Amino acid sequence: MGMMLQQERKMKMRKAFSLAWGLALSLVVCTAAAASAAEKGAEERVIRVATPGTYPPFTMYDEATQKWSGFDIELWRMIGERSGHEIEFLRFDIPASFAELDLERADTVAQQVSITPARQAKYDFTQPYFFSPYCLTVAESNNEVKSWKDMEGKSIALPQGGSEIEFITALDPENKVKKSIYESGMLHEVSLGRITACTYPALTLPYRLKQSPGLKLKSVDVENPVFVEVNAYPFARTDRGRELLKLTDGILTRMFEDGSYAKLCEKWFGMNVMGSKYAKEYREKQGK
Repeated sequence: MGMMLQQERKMKMRKAFSLAWGLALSLVVCTAAAASAAEKGAEERVIRVATPGTYPPFTMYDEATQKWSGFDIELWRMIGERSGHEIEFLRFDIPASFAELDLERADTVAQQVSITPARQAKYDFTQPYFFSPYCLTVAESNNEVKSWKDMEGKSIALPQGGSEIEFITALDPENKVKKSIYESGMLHEVSLGRITACTYPALTLPYRLKQSPGLKLKSVDVENPVFVEVNAYPFARTDRGRELLKLTDGILTRMFEDGSYAKLCEKWFGMNVMGSKYAKEYREKQGK
């Protein structure tokens, strides 16, 4: 009888231990699942913006202070505030920024990104948020080049990974203009006369010259830009990409309507670019 009672007690203890172990294991699993869900939720509230930080006044990174500034930077911070998202800036050059977007390690790219046929074939874009006329930019001492027709037989500098390559290639299919690709230092080469010209945004050149007084440059034939960039933010064709594009598009629309975009634009460029003739012409073509 005593033996039976002892065995019964042991069985009850084993059952109690198994039950306690099962409850503890369930608690660990539930806690891990909750932590994973919270982590995923936190990740979903972050928009990762890849940008070089070397393109004033749109995107600038100060090595000394480790702070970001610029028109694109401030615009994205405003988008983050309105959407409740944290904005994480990832520092990459333009080719690497698009590579990060392809690998889904970035959500979009910011650096006055132009809509081009090649990019449209791969990415979805927000509505345009900037229109930028690109004019021929030459050394101050150059009185020979006054328009694109004067460029035959001369040289032009183009930035690595920039949309300018696509535009100029289409403009010069017979390769009558010698093209050189630069990772950096393009404006300096033109200023020194080593390269005849480059294309540069007429709206931002004054800012760049003010920041770099050593550059002696001028825009030519400003009334007839070589091309006009239509700038927008690219997103990957994924569920997350489509969701963030819709979110960003909606906020841009509200910013255009409530005047906050115009205020930001005037701060950096002294004008509301969305009210320019280029923006109006674009809207007319789009039937808007």
